[in-house]
Amino acid sequence: MLCFAMLAFCTILSAQSMPSTEPESFCIGADVSEIPGNEARGTRYADVNGMQDDPLKIMARHGFNMIRLRLFVNPEAPGGYSREGFCGTASTIALAKRIKAAGMRFALNFHYSDTWADPDHQIKPSAWNGLTGKALEDKLYSYTKEMLEAFKAADVAPEIVQVGNEISHGFVWPEGKVLDNATEENWAGCMRLYLAGQRAVREVLPETKLQVHLALGGENTLCREFLDKMKQYGAEFDIIGLSYYEKWHETYEDMKANIFDLTARYGKPVCICEYEAGLAPDNVRKINDIVRSVPNGLGYGTMAWAPTRVLFQRNGYADRTFFAAYDQLKQDSAKPMKKSLAVPPLKCHIKFDEPIIGADISFVPSQEDRGMVFSDNGVQKDVLEILKDHHFNWIRLRLFVDPTVRGGYSADGYCGLDQTIAIAKRVKSAGMKLLLNLHYSDNWADPEKQNIPESWKIHYGSGLEGHIYTYTKETVQRFIEEGVRPDMVQTGNELNNGFVWPQGRITKEGDNQYESFCVMLRCATAGVRAADPEIPVMIHIARGGQNSRSVEFFDKIISRDVKFDVIGQSYYPKYHGTPEELEFNLKDLAKRYGKHVVVVEYQDYRKEVNEIVHRVPDGLGAGAFIWEATSPEWGGLFDSQGRTTERMKIYDDFWNEIKSESK
Repeated sequence: MLCFAMLAFCTILSAQSMPSTEPESFCIGADVSEIPGNEARGTRYADVNGMQDDPLKIMARHGFNMIRLRLFVNPEAPGGYSREGFCGTASTIALAKRIKAAGMRFALNFHYSDTWADPDHQIKPSAWNGLTGKALEDKLYSYTKEMLEAFKAADVAPEIVQVGNEISHGFVWPEGKVLDNATEENWAGCMRLYLAGQRAVREVLPETKLQVHLALGGENTLCREFLDKMKQYGAEFDIIGLSYYEKWHETYEDMKANIFDLTARYGKPVCICEYEAGLAPDNVRKINDIVRSVPNGLGYGTMAWAPTRVLFQRNGYADRTFFAAYDQLKQDSAKPMKKSLAVPPLKCHIKFDEPIIGADISFVPSQEDRGMVFSDNGVQKDVLEILKDHHFNWIRLRLFVDPTVRGGYSADGYCGLDQTIAIAKRVKSAGMKLLLNLHYSDNWADPEKQNIPESWKIHYGSGLEGHIYTYTKETVQRFIEEGVRPDMVQTGNELNNGFVWPQGRITKEGDNQYESFCVMLRCATAGVRAADPEIPVMIHIARGGQNSRSVEFFDKIISRDVKFDVIGQSYYPKYHGTPEELEFNLKDLAKRYGKHVVVVEYQDYRKEVNEIVHRVPDGLGAGAFIWEATSPEWGGLFDSQGRTTERMKIYDDFWNEIKSESK
């Protein structure tokens, strides 16, 4: 009853004292909280003419008009951010005075921690240990109020306040933690803490804007989940703040689609309140142009993350190239947005011109190197020519990260990058389409094993997530550069239990069952779209006839904003049920999710599997790939001498059947 009374009180109070809605100039901002620490270590800053000056004044002359500063509760505490007290109260007030003196606005970012708070870490301040429930909420309220009163008394009241930093997974853990399996009780705990901070802001600085900050630049589903929960609990936000780092938050088009939707849906301005300016000056323009293009003037602005590393060289002298980018942004933002830039986000439209009759032939290079020669009716031919003669039109190839390492798939490099590109060139020369199957391992990846590549073991946490994105993007780009653009990409193989273990393993216990896996999978699928947004992405599980388990998996990854186009299933009757169960599952998945389905591995019921997929309504049964067509033990389309078997006739008959349907 008490929490509902507090909710009602907060709602009434805020309704009486909402911040001004007067339009402001486009925010050209930055978080430069690192400046005092840099100066203490001897850095002296100079402008583009070599004249020493306060870096904040230099930035203001080049168009910056908003500076964000982070605030830790006690950075000097054991395990805290800074033994010297940087980003503590006194240090932050001192820097805020310099911001105001430079003629810029000021945004205050409460971390509610003694050190960095982000989606992976929201550690409760050490002085607050032992506090829970209302006592913790009261402490957050009183601390927030005390800090704001101190800034106000120092005549440096912030124009924007963030109640928490990158709070996508909540804040002040464990009480405010919300992960993929968060209960309503978890959400209530998180929102009560936010409301406590909100109440303090509205009481002390009623004209100041509240910016909610989520590390979800391109993740629309997750943004909406969080913001809808805020509305449900009466939590307020005047600006939607998002972090956008390409490695973690999907493509620029995903970000654009997200902010277009959020501003239209909630009627609030959006600010990309963290982005990496250091990639290139072009990145500065690209992100700012996207935000400026948001309809109805709801692109509030941007804030570059720690840009002093690129705005100023190591000797402290201003970098002309980067400052020129902001000079241009200052000029552009003073003008109305060009209509040509305010275009809706791109959408990828998936269409299969004909049913997929596919085969995985990743064994072929090793077979040929051992002397295998393929033939059809006594005539020796390239294996791809034989398959095409029998109406196969797609080839699936697996790719390992480094199969030559100890414990890897092949000391000879089979299914490595160079070998796979070589056979991909043969696939394309044969006029066939290519499904690239990324295993994200040095050896077989399947439900029982998804081992992290040996060379990736140095990465963990967000570093591993970013590496998955980079690897995927660069790998697909390499195929494109080699003239063998994949026609579809599988981001992982048989992902029932996750991938890139242990970090990406789906667990059955704890509060992080799918969360890490889904973040990593988002990075993988985004890497494909960043390389080429028109390449369809397949998610592949081994649950052929297991409907409830399939639905559980896809419901979860979709709820965590994993973007993909095609559902792939393995079907081995020994593990995955009867053909009737397979048919029910494929039809249900296609209807439920509105996506194409593919049986991407099968061995038995060759004729039936292809017919089952073809019967999926609305043309959503894209086709099937027989597993290792050239292996006598698996696909069985060739014998041990490389000669076609009678099973090849199945595909001739199936092709004739589907062609007769179209007459």
